[in-house]
Amino acid sequence: MTTGPPVPPASYWPDGGSTRPATSKPPGWAVGIMSAAAVVALIGGTVLATRDAGSGTPVAQPPPEVELPVSPPSEGPSARPSLEPSSAAPEETSEETPEASPSATATSTFAPVADVPEVCDLLPESLTSRLAPKSSSAPGVAKDGYGAKRKDCRWDQKGYHMVGGYNLSRSINVKVNAFQDHDNALEDADFMWDSMRDFSGQTREDPYNTKYGEIKEVSGLGDSAYMIYSEHTVRRTSTAWIYVVRGNVTVDIRFTGADNKGREILSDENSRPVPEAEMLKGVEEIAKEVVKGLNG
Repeated sequence: MTTGPPVPPASYWPDGGSTRPATSKPPGWAVGIMSAAAVVALIGGTVLATRDAGSGTPVAQPPPEVELPVSPPSEGPSARPSLEPSSAAPEETSEETPEASPSATATSTFAPVADVPEVCDLLPESLTSRLAPKSSSAPGVAKDGYGAKRKDCRWDQKGYHMVGGYNLSRSINVKVNAFQDHDNALEDADFMWDSMRDFSGQTREDPYNTKYGEIKEVSGLGDSAYMIYSEHTVRRTSTAWIYVVRGNVTVDIRFTGADNKGREILSDENSRPVPEAEMLKGVEEIAKEVVKGLNG
């Protein structure tokens, strides 16, 4: 049976009980009654719990809190949370990991590159004038950082190259990154290749409006190299992208083209994308010249 709080007699109030004081603090006699009621409730709850425990009817109890062991964060971008105990066996902590050095090429046969050459000097004019007619080179804006020395160069069309009523627009973009060692270069390349694998054979609708060919492996350029073709379905441009890892160096090349109807510099819905075979052949030829230049 539920009972309300004790009510004092009318004689308690100074005015005979017509108006109660504004304070909510209970009088002394009420504190005693309330304390006794709390003890009775506690004893009654214990008796009921004991009775229920013997009656065969389960009483819901809150689940115990379990504290999961947390390992200290690992260094590096690939750190992931772990539920393994943080303490390690003595034999696991007795060895120290050697620091990486610029000459560390454990899984590569190519000599490390200490600095990045001027990328605009890596491609001969005979190649750029053939693959990207009417183009001229200009250094890019790549800056050293994120564990690598970086330089880049662009070859953009500066005039009209008219064939059959179309301006054959072509451009080349080359980036070279020299990392501390081969492992870091390979990690950078793996990230780019994963993007290629994700895009391979896919068509991405608005706002990307891009259709991708299949990723292809290329041999003879370094430790590993992959390339992929893409076509923008609205602007009607096409791009061949190749990414190479060679020792402690990665090479990123984009070869872009479109046949623009009339004397148009910018592509539009009337442009023709350059066929995949032509673009992939061109970007592979560019990559061969770049790695040749890296050999000095």
